[in-house]
Order: sequence, then structure tokens, then C-alpha cells
Amino acid sequence: MLRRLQTHDVGPAKDMTLEFGERLNVLTGDNGLGKSFVLELVWWLLTGSWAGPLAVPSGQAPKVWYQAGDPADERGRAHFEFADQAWRWDGVHKRAPRGSVIYVGAQRQASFVHGRSVFPPSFPDVEHRATEPDAFRFQGSELWEGKVDGSGRPVCNGLIRDVVNWMRSRPVAGFGSPSAPPAPDPFAAFERVLEVLSPPGGKPLTMAAPRRVFVGDSREIPTLHTPWEREPVPVTLAAAGMRRVLELAYLLVWTWHEHLQVSQLKRLVPQQELFILVDEPELHLHPRWQRTVLPAIVAVANELDPSLRVQLFVTTHSPLVLASGELLVDPQRDRLFHFDARGGDVVVDEHAWVKQGDAVGWLTSELFGFDRGGSLESEQAIRWADAFMEGRVDEIPERFRDKRTLDEELRRVLAASDTFWARWFVSSEDVAS
Repeated sequence: MLRRLQTHDVGPAKDMTLEFGERLNVLTGDNGLGKSFVLELVWWLLTGSWAGPLAVPSGQAPKVWYQAGDPADERGRAHFEFADQAWRWDGVHKRAPRGSVIYVGAQRQASFVHGRSVFPPSFPDVEHRATEPDAFRFQGSELWEGKVDGSGRPVCNGLIRDVVNWMRSRPVAGFGSPSAPPAPDPFAAFERVLEVLSPPGGKPLTMAAPRRVFVGDSREIPTLHTPWEREPVPVTLAAAGMRRVLELAYLLVWTWHEHLQVSQLKRLVPQQELFILVDEPELHLHPRWQRTVLPAIVAVANELDPSLRVQLFVTTHSPLVLASGELLVDPQRDRLFHFDARGGDVVVDEHAWVKQGDAVGWLTSELFGFDRGGSLESEQAIRWADAFMEGRVDEIPERFRDKRTLDEELRRVLAASDTFWARWFVSSEDVAS
């Protein structure tokens, strides 16, 4: 597991230190403060390569430190070499790939398959320095359509072909040597993962028979049973939220299955560590689905192999995602980090995962800092009304300083059922008496 990350003069924060939990690490805060940047750094530390552009300095002495392992016996320190425009390791101890890594980002998807992907040496010679680490960075439609290397050789078949192949090549009971270990069944794993990630309150997502969809495309496309469609829908025509869940499920299963196959070919024992990085899991998901997606991501690796040790790094802006973690978190294994702008710098604080009750409770918590869960206009009008009732009239715009005009503004922006009305009416009666 990755235990500690420390930075100086790189990214939005001048200095940043995160002590990670062994299971779940959730990063929240405003836009542009470095949450996704931390995922990029975590990917680099775990794989030796960058999922996207490398991290560029924000000061004169950029450095990164990290610790990993159980116990924390792996560590390293790197600096940015301005002349080469590259990160160089100053010192490392036991630096090595720890397991497979998947990255499902808002802008990119990537996979590091332990045993197949190349983990670069810490101190490469001149000949090795130009070698591109062999992580899988999926651009555009490659995760769906397949990815080829520079020579045109397929390195990943893509979701469309793989799911059809997995469905049609499932192990048949009764065949093979009785003493041989059971053959992997990636399609069964894919269906189990989809079931865990399915939206709540209805039938789970299940795969149906593939079929040809377009005259000009001779491929058979996997189809998906959803709780609300009368007929299975081709995955290429599925809604955005469904496609995001399919991508996560496929990348998980493909990475793990690929690792198992490579381990078998190399006569190696499969690695039992898996790292999952998810940027904004709430993207494209209905609020009802947002309330279950975090527990689902935590539970999903168990469907691949119950013995897997999984460490997750998740960013979110959603109070519903945070609310969904209230009964999930274990203070011994999980961490919640808040990114905040203070005094012209970015500060990262670790917060206890305190129950806030509901999404509005999270919105009005220290992490979001809202006064209430309604519109900005209603929040502002209530603030003026509070000032009016407490005699702080100088804090109210001039046109709202008389009671009648302020009452009209409250009626315009507040629902008839808003709880503030009781306080406002009581105050009005007090004033009238």
C-alpha cells in the first residue's frame, strides 16, 4: 500500500502531506485545488510513468517524497531536473511495482498490469532512458474499440470485442483435467462487478446476447439489460452514466484477468495488491445512484478475488457520495482529505468522517461551507432577514431594509414549506406587539 505522499513546489499547494489509509482515501474540495493532481502523482509513484502530462513545477525547488509497503519499508525522494524537464530520483529504497493499478478519470482511463507493464528503473542508463514505460493509456475510444501498439499489434481488444469473446468462451463444466485449477471466467467476473455497480432500487444491470447494430459495422455489439429498457440496449448506445459504469467494470476485470494470464504464462504467483483510482465517480450519475457508488466501488474488488488487498483513491464534489460513506468508513483504514484555499495557498487537511445526517448536512458542514442547501438567492435573503431581526440593518442592501420589501423577497425565493418561515413569522409577531 501507499502510505505517505509529500510534495514541495509542485502542484497548486506550496507544501502538501497526505498520510493515506490502507483501504479508502477520499479527496474533496473546490475545483482547481489539486485533487486530480494527487491522483496523477499516485499513479506515477505506483507505475513509474505518467497517465497524462508530467507534473510541472510551481516553484524553484520541486520535490516529491513517498513511503509505501507494510511495514513502510519502501521509500523514495525525487526532484525535478529543469534542464531535462524530467523527474529524477535522488534516493530510493526497495522501489518496485506493488501491484496492478487502474485509473478511471474524468478525462482519461489507464491501466498498469503487474507482470506485463514495464516498471522503469529508478536510475536508468542512457540506453534505457528513452524507453516508454509500458502502461496502457486509453485515448478516445480505445477502451471500447481496442488499442494497438506502434507496429499495429493489438495490445488490448477493447470492451466491445472482449465482452463478446468472454461470453462465448466461458469454461464448460466437466471439461479439462480434474486436478487442474478452475479456468478463469472473466465474463462471470464482469457480470458480478456490474451487479455490484448497478443503480439501486431495481433489477441489476446484466449482459444480453450480442447483435449487429448498424449496416456499415459488421461487428456484433454486446447488449445490456437495464431496469427501465424494454429491450436490451447495445452498449455503444447506452446512456452516459451506463457507459461510465461499463468502463469501470471492464477496466477492473480486464486488468485483473490480464494479470492472471500473464502470471500463468510466466509461471509466477499472482500479485495480491490492486490499486484503484477514480476521479469523480458521480459523473453522469443520478443522485439516487450517487448514494451507492462509493460503497459499490469499495465492494467490487471482492468480486474479482476475495483475497485481494485493495487500496482506493477517490475524488468527489458530491455531498451524496460523502453521505454514502458514513456507515462504510473504518477510522483505522480510511481517510478523508479536504483541499481548501487559504491566504493565497492550498491547504490539505485530514478530517474525521463525522456523520452529517444527509446531503444538506454535508453541504452545510465544514467541508462545503454552505449556510443551507437551497439556492444562493435564498441563502442571501435569509442572511439579510437574520440581520434585520438582530438590528444589523447596515448589513442589508438599502432596497431591502424595510420589512415589507424584505418579506416580499423571502416569499419570492423561499418555498412555502421552508423551515425559516416559523422564525420569520414569530419575529414579525414580536415586532407587531
